[in-house]
Amino acid sequence: MKKTKNALVILAGGTGKRFNKKLPKQFNEINGINLIDFFLNRLDTNNFDIILIVIKKSYHRFFEKIKRSFPNKQLIYVEAGKNRQVSSFNALKKLKQYNPNKVLIHDAARPFCSNKLTAKILKHLDKNISAIPYIVSPDRKVISKQDFNKNLKLIQTPQGFDFKTIFKSHFKTKMLNAKDDSVLISKKELSFIKGEKLNVKITYPEDLNYFKLFLKPIYKSGIGYDIHRIDTNTKKGLKLCGVKINFNKLIGHSDADVGIHAICDSIFGALSMKDIGYYFSNKDTKWKNKNSEYFLKFARNKLKEKNFFIVNLDINFICEKPNINKYRKQMISKISSLLKISEKIISIKATTNEKIGFIGDGLGIAAESIVQITNEKI
Repeated sequence: MKKTKNALVILAGGTGKRFNKKLPKQFNEINGINLIDFFLNRLDTNNFDIILIVIKKSYHRFFEKIKRSFPNKQLIYVEAGKNRQVSSFNALKKLKQYNPNKVLIHDAARPFCSNKLTAKILKHLDKNISAIPYIVSPDRKVISKQDFNKNLKLIQTPQGFDFKTIFKSHFKTKMLNAKDDSVLISKKELSFIKGEKLNVKITYPEDLNYFKLFLKPIYKSGIGYDIHRIDTNTKKGLKLCGVKINFNKLIGHSDADVGIHAICDSIFGALSMKDIGYYFSNKDTKWKNKNSEYFLKFARNKLKEKNFFIVNLDINFICEKPNINKYRKQMISKISSLLKISEKIISIKATTNEKIGFIGDGLGIAAESIVQITNEKI
């Protein structure tokens, strides 16, 4: 039996004039997620053989970002047209070479459509030419006494179609600016199904409040560890968490600040990045004697770039000497300044190694760091 091929079209070419922002609503991010990301992450993409996003060339970078999130999915794009009807037809013409049986056409401004609804639309298309979701409005539009008890029916997307039928309808229509694909097919081919009340459309800036209600903050944690040998030939030059301490310095390629190095690695770990050595190799002379504050600012910028914020930072030193507690407040203040976070969410502690091993013999200092980050601004 020949497999039915399903295609999904996401119309994301609108400029959102009513949204009143420079960036179209479909690309505005909250907690690092835009409307298209949110919709696709809720969707069982296995129900679709191909997903096509209609987008303006000037916003193609957003398509590339979305595509990277779904490396195993056939995700393609086509240039948006001058209006919704042209954009939709552009998508269908692009899909024709893939010869799908069913196609769902969806507005990017409706991110809350559930996977249950898309599955219901696909199933309905097994025996029908179209599947147009709707909800009954609780409000009533009174035109005459006869209309008093008639409820408004609100059409939603995604709208499902037999591919050949909707393609032919677009090709033959004399309409130039249809606001909806369902108006292009004949009445006898129309088939309606119950939609979802939560499948609301984001139109105005205040509508993003609905989006915020659906989003749950993401929390991630990372662990960092670093250890350096003490230079017994010196009496000063130690730096821990950016604070200069009158004690033997540590041996390292940079300034050997084990505290900052551990913090950097914990942040990189929380962001699913590689370790500090990958970005600042000890074989590269460029980083010779480099102030480790530079590395921490790099880590801070990565947090900003990926839209994450530090919730809590816990640093623990393991050494026999010096007495870390004497410098604790200075270290917290320094790290707070470098990472631009509150001192209240930083903890610095220390323990000895009970005279055991390399550290116990007073030959080295180690530091470990655990950080928790979130994509919700605190």
